[in-house]
Formats: sequence, C-alpha cells, structure tokens
Amino acid sequence: MISIACMFQSGFHARSKQFFLKSCSRDAAIGVLRWIKPPKASRPMQAMYARRSVLPVVSIINADMSDGPKPASATKPYSRHAAIARMAPVLAMAFILAHFLRSAPAVIAPNLRAELDLTPGQLSSLPAAIFLGAALMQLPVGVFLDRFGPRRTMAGLFSLAAIGALVFAAAQGVTGLAIGLFLIGCGAAPVFMGVIVLLSRWIPRDQLATGTAISISIGGTGMLLSASPFAAAVELYGWRASLFAVGGFTLMVAAALLVMVRDRPEDAPGQASGETLYETILGLRHVLRDRRIYSFAAVTAVAVGTLVTIRNLWIGPYLNDVFDLDIVARGNVIFVVSVAWLISALLYGPLDRWFDTRRGVVTGGTLLFAAMTAFLALNTSSSVLIVTILLSAFALFAAMASPIFAHARSLFPDSHSGRVFTAINLCTWSGVFVMQMGTGAILDAFPVDELGRSPAIAYRTMFGALAVALMLALVVYRRVEDLPPSAERD
Repeated sequence: MISIACMFQSGFHARSKQFFLKSCSRDAAIGVLRWIKPPKASRPMQAMYARRSVLPVVSIINADMSDGPKPASATKPYSRHAAIARMAPVLAMAFILAHFLRSAPAVIAPNLRAELDLTPGQLSSLPAAIFLGAALMQLPVGVFLDRFGPRRTMAGLFSLAAIGALVFAAAQGVTGLAIGLFLIGCGAAPVFMGVIVLLSRWIPRDQLATGTAISISIGGTGMLLSASPFAAAVELYGWRASLFAVGGFTLMVAAALLVMVRDRPEDAPGQASGETLYETILGLRHVLRDRRIYSFAAVTAVAVGTLVTIRNLWIGPYLNDVFDLDIVARGNVIFVVSVAWLISALLYGPLDRWFDTRRGVVTGGTLLFAAMTAFLALNTSSSVLIVTILLSAFALFAAMASPIFAHARSLFPDSHSGRVFTAINLCTWSGVFVMQMGTGAILDAFPVDELGRSPAIAYRTMFGALAVALMLALVVYRRVEDLPPSAERD
C-alpha cells in the first residue's frame, strides 16, 4: 500500500493510475485517496497536484459510480431463446403440478369413498371444490396478470396450492377435503393463464396455438404422474403421505417461479401499462360486455368440462363400479387415457396453420369429441380393452383448448389478453363446477349396491347428457367470426 501511495505522490504517469483504478475495487481506490497526503510544498504545487492527480482519479471514480453495474447486453448480446430456456423448466414444473393436483382425486376417489363413507354426491363435490376456487379466482387473476405481470401473480398464488395439498392430506372429513381442494383450485388458477400470457408476449402470434399445445402437453405430464405412478405411491406409502410430499415440493416451485420467470423479453418494445389498478379493473368491465367472450366460454366450458369431469372425477369410480378394477389397474387405464390426451394436445397445435382456420379446427374437433362421448354412452360391453380404447379415443379429440384460446387471442388487443383469457376461463371453470355437480346428481338418481357402487346405466346416462351438451355448445361457438393465422403472419 505504501509503495502504491509513493507512486501517486511522485507524479507517476496517468496511465499507471488508471491501470491501478481498473485493477482495484472502487472502495479500495477511495481508501487510497483518503490515505494519500499531498507533499509539503507550495500552494501552487499543491494546486497543480490536485488538478493533475486527484481530480482525474475522482472523476474516474465518479464516472464508475454514476454508470452503475453494466447490463448484460453491454457485454453479451441478449438471446430470447436462452431466456426462454431458463424459464421453461420452472414453468413446466408448475404446469405439471397444477395438472397433477387437479387429477389426483380421480385415482383415490374410491379410497376416499371407502375410508370416509362418502356418497356419490359428496364425492362429486370434492373435485368441484377445485373448480369453484379456480372460477372465483379467474377475474382477479386476469386483473393481476395485466397489472402486476405473470411472475408475481403465479408465484404468489401458487403457494396457496401447496397449502391446499397439505390441508387435503391432513383432512379427517369431507369438509377438510373440500377446503384443501378449494385452496388448490385458487392457487392453480393463474398457472395456465399465466403461461398463455407469457406465450403471447414471447412468441409470434401465428404460432400461439402451437406454443399453447406444447405447453398443455407438457403440463399434461401431471395427468400421467397422477395415474400409475401416483397409484403406486399410494399403494406403498398411502395417499396422505404422498400428498404431503407433493405439497412441500409445490411450495418450492412457487418460490422458484418468483426467481426464474420474466414477464417480457428485454428486446421487446416497451409496453409498460399506464393503467392504475382501478383502471385495469374498469377495463375488465369492457371485456365482459363483449358477446364474443361468451361464445368462446360456451365451447370451452362444455369441452373442458366434459374432459375434466370424466378424467378428473368419474373415470376412477366408473372403472371401479362397472369393471371392478383395483387402484393399480385403474391407474394403468387412466395412464393410457392420459397419454392419448397428450397426443391430442400436440396434434391440435399446428392444425390451425395447416388448414388456415381456427374455427374450423374447433368445429371438427368438437364433433369428433361428441361422437366419442356418445359411443361411451352406447357401450354395453364389459371388456376392459374395449372401454380403454373408447376412453382413449374420447381423450384423443378432447384437447381443443389451444385452438380455442388462439382464436380468442386473435380477436382482442395485447393489453387486454390477461383479462380476456381469464374471463373465458371464469366461464370454463364455472361450467366444470356445474357439470361435476350435475353429473353427480345424475348418478345419485340411480340406486347404489351394498358396496356403494353405481350401476352401468347411470354412467351411460351421464355420457349421453355430456354428448348433447357438446353439440349445443358448438352451435353457440359458431357465431364467432374466424381470423385465419395467415392474416397475422409478418
């Protein structure tokens, strides 16, 4: 330190001083300047020293302090693909967990019915609690997504899903189970919509359906995990211990969302909203006044409601009551059906660009979906293979969410995307809630046997009612104009 000070005092060349400052930290350089004392000399010499030595050094330090930390883009070009790659794992895990938590009750429904002595109506009210929570959160989530961004919205609310899983695992009665599932519904509510909003900001418009389909298929892995793997875990450790572990992991993922996710690309045009929270809420009113919202809502409510009602609620009891399958065998069938649904999600993604129509894709898919549901209503075979094929075909045409939301996205501005998606989703999850309660009422209308099992005719009646509902929803949806993907390409 003394030798360095002597170099400054002896009027060492300015390049040496700059080299020193670049080689040392800012705090160390300031400490040196405070330690150095000018040589005892005349006032003119001291003034010359101040001008030639101290002021250049201080100016360099001040410039360094004013500039602050250099952005990464100053040293390394910004890569949108690299940013997406950093966010993708945690978003995928959140989406997988959201699907898992919504699907797991179907696998353990017979266990819950036997352990807690639940009626079909009580059993149907449990998954319905998930979708009631999701429905109630949709409008607030839409406001939060547009006002505060997906990162904070998803991270903050997903922690509720973790708490809900823990409450469900510890519940000793139907009330505790319903509260836990309600919290799961509230906490998982922003995941799908948050991912859709992020996709609309990070990828081109005409590729939104494909991006959504890929995201849905990845998230659908949670449905696979809630089938055979979850059934095996329940066999080994019990459903309570298994869900306690899932709840703890969900809390970790919620924290990771806050750290890893970014709301917009750095190279995107600045689009900071000037709306206050109150103005954002008022903007929701204008979205809800648009009649097109309800045409989209009709088809999503019934199509998603039909899939979720069967896959997440009644498939387990149906296989147990009609085909007498145990939990592992049920899990295997549900696994195959879930794989078919994942394939469906991937297949639907590029169809709108292939045929250059979104409304046409949704129309054809709904017709095929309704046909498969009708075949289940007409099925009288007791063959497990036949019912597995029928349920797989049912799931193969079910994943229409990606073209539906891409269609809706094409007709509304970017600034309202969060509110548009969640307004549609509000009606969707409300429809799921109503359909689950309605199907529970249908099954309750038929007498059960001494083991609490519903007869085959009850399930066939339920499938028939769902097929009719799909056709009616399609009529309502067809009123919306079509905007082909080719019209949005750059």
